[in-house]
Amino acid sequence: MAKHLFEGILPAMITPFDPEGNVDFDLLKDVVRFQIEKGVHGFFVCGTVGEGPLMSIKQRKSVAEAVVREAEGKVPVIVHVGTTNTAESIELAKHAESIGADAVGAVTPYFFKPDLEGLIMHYRLISEAVRIPAFVYNIPQQTGFNLTPEIFRKLCLIENIHGIKDSSGSLSQIQEIIETAPKNVTVINGADDILLAALLVGVNAEISGVANAAPELLVELYENFREGNYKRALDLQRKTNALRRVLYEWSSIPSIKAALELRGVKAGLPRKPLRPLKQEEISRLKDKLKTLGLFW
Repeated sequence: MAKHLFEGILPAMITPFDPEGNVDFDLLKDVVRFQIEKGVHGFFVCGTVGEGPLMSIKQRKSVAEAVVREAEGKVPVIVHVGTTNTAESIELAKHAESIGADAVGAVTPYFFKPDLEGLIMHYRLISEAVRIPAFVYNIPQQTGFNLTPEIFRKLCLIENIHGIKDSSGSLSQIQEIIETAPKNVTVINGADDILLAALLVGVNAEISGVANAAPELLVELYENFREGNYKRALDLQRKTNALRRVLYEWSSIPSIKAALELRGVKAGLPRKPLRPLKQEEISRLKDKLKTLGLFW
């Protein structure tokens, strides 16, 4: 089996903000350290859970710099560079390479959706702008566009496309991507509720929102899978699903930040128009987390 740079659990890193919407870099460093201490295998920065689309280009660059610097080469970092337009995505990709990121990933363009020819051009220009690996990022529930296995096969003809993060939640789609890609690619799952199943069909890694709040849970699941302890891995998958249901009862990003705060890790605020959980919501979240028996 080919060795892949990105394997295991990569949190889809949150970004802590202050009340004015500025990045709190001290808290960001603390979150990176917390994740590394819990054994994560890498980071995905400025993605959906990281509120990348809500940030300015300058903020995104600063966040990428801070995470790469704090990771210190201990684990690889993928910087999400997707935007609504090709020029800014290229700018972010070049910056990510210049600061020492290990790869870039770009979501399919949203709001303005190109046709197939435009999509191929978009990814070709991004991937040709850098020497580090470039990844396609599919999250149709956010973009309104599903990057199918057929489309991905066409994108694989671009030399520097090294893989895909698929957050569609479709196991059959992920299987087809793995089975029909015309070259050796890294396939990363982004739907936490099918992590074990996705590992069984051959994905290399998981970019996980839930791992922000419970990195050790996802890491243990992955390690048990690698060791062939499938019953234990299934138990951990069910715990992951239960935690995911609790977090997704509210808006997931504020819930993840609140869960981290309850663990003693300050995670800052979400950026407007997202709102933090109210005190009564935090109390309910705490009760539900206690019932799961994960942290207390």
